[in-house]
Amino acid sequence: MFDMQKLAYFTEGNRFAGSHTEGNRIIRYRVDPDRENEKLLVWCWHEDKCFEKAKEKSEGSFPLTQDGLNALILWLQKEFKEHT
Repeated sequence: MFDMQKLAYFTEGNRFAGSHTEGNRIIRYRVDPDRENEKLLVWCWHEDKCFEKAKEKSEGSFPLTQDGLNALILWLQKEFKEHT
């Protein structure tokens, strides 16, 4: 459902942004690695706007591990399903 980079992409310090739509529903998301604290920081919003202009964002934090990345994807799926 969600396009996502592999863990190595984030452990190298790269940011990733994407979106997913179904009908007129949209979720946009951004994932930033925090290598110093070994975390993946994620934001999502349900507006067709860039990160800086989105008014309401949900935020999450997950370990910078494969299990953390898997949990992040599940979190995004939940956020998409719960937003109507």
